[in-house]
Amino acid sequence: MARTKMTANPPPPRVNYRALYPWAFDELLFECSSLTSMKDWRDHIGEPSVYQHRSFARRDDVDISVLPCTPGEPVCGDERSNNGVPFLYFYQTVFKRIGMRLPFSGFEKELLTEINVAPAQLHPNNWAFVKAFGILCGYFSQPPSVDIFLHFFEVKKQGKSLWVSFSSITGRVILSLFQQSYKGWKGKFFKVCYSEHDHAALDGFPLYWVHEVKLTKPKSLDELPSIDREVCQILASVGVLDTSILISREYEAEALTRYISTRTTPFNYLCSASTCFCFVHELSALLM
Repeated sequence: MARTKMTANPPPPRVNYRALYPWAFDELLFECSSLTSMKDWRDHIGEPSVYQHRSFARRDDVDISVLPCTPGEPVCGDERSNNGVPFLYFYQTVFKRIGMRLPFSGFEKELLTEINVAPAQLHPNNWAFVKAFGILCGYFSQPPSVDIFLHFFEVKKQGKSLWVSFSSITGRVILSLFQQSYKGWKGKFFKVCYSEHDHAALDGFPLYWVHEVKLTKPKSLDELPSIDREVCQILASVGVLDTSILISREYEAEALTRYISTRTTPFNYLCSASTCFCFVHELSALLM
């Protein structure tokens, strides 16, 4: 009796990304993640003894599902290359260095929607602006607002860059650039899906790379309601703050208070010392 010849399972068919995304530049199609194994995921989390379940999520990592990417999938991919399952890409550096956590707050979702970009489309330096702005508003016990943010920043023309950046408005600069030369972040992103604990985590903002970015004009004080004008004046009166310091002291209320209070004027009456001490607890509620 002849022996049956055993053959290996055929490899899965290769996805023709160029056919799926004919609008994408070669550089975008070639921007693929090197984080393609569970070892990469575990290395991101780090030492379990010091990990406090805040590597990816605001409350607990079970709230979202973060996965390594498939080799060769470009950052401009969408659910067509993922069996129809919704997801987003997010660069590792924005988790690790800037401390962004998911799910996004209402402010963050609204901002992404207003400028019409996917999370991976925003340059890491600009996620740092978003993060620091939220911390600064929390210090003054004010909820972060897209209108107020867009009083101080506008979306720059991309030029040759694939990633979207904000530009501080001349005469309204409140935050320094996080890194003058941000290196080593490209080609390192995760795939984020919703989990059974939060099916709405990916609702309310663009998930996938948008090739028609919305340029914004800075909002003048006259365009804003009176309460927003007051908050703008308070934030502007502090001067230019170091974005990296604000981010590094997010959960150190005393250190953050010392840093900002040395730069405040009597006009900043909204933030008393007692208010600032509890800002860490209030900030989470304000950003939801």
